[in-house]
Amino acid sequence: MFQALKNLISSTPKVRVPYAKGLPVTDENKFGEDAEEKQWIGVDLDGTLAMAEPWQGFEHIGKPVPNMVKRLNVWVGMGYTVKIVTARAAEPEVAIPPIKAWLKKHGLPDLEVTNAKDMDMIELWDDRAVQVIPNTGNPVTPMQVNARR
Repeated sequence: MFQALKNLISSTPKVRVPYAKGLPVTDENKFGEDAEEKQWIGVDLDGTLAMAEPWQGFEHIGKPVPNMVKRLNVWVGMGYTVKIVTARAAEPEVAIPPIKAWLKKHGLPDLEVTNAKDMDMIELWDDRAVQVIPNTGNPVTPMQVNARR
């Protein structure tokens, strides 16, 4: 209880993810608060944070998706680390500068951009992902009609 009060009073609240608390969530298989502070949420770019459009090169990124922008800002405001996870970043020299400029243009935080997930990632928001129940291969929920382009 005292820790919760301390977190409320502190200028940068620490965000805990209940379902991950106490689990080894880092590549080093560490537990506890130090491990939890490394946790992050991945957000795909094209089709999730930005409107998906036909490929026009690395410099072109669609308009922001308002609902996702709002969600991302809430997470950052709550103290979560958020990273952009995009296949574009496989070519970082040409991909990352336009993404950083797009984030700045649309008033979004200067987020890390990557094409890789790691053991510290607790969620991935992506228009192409299908979540499965662990160790079963079964989807968590059925695919909605017209969910794929």
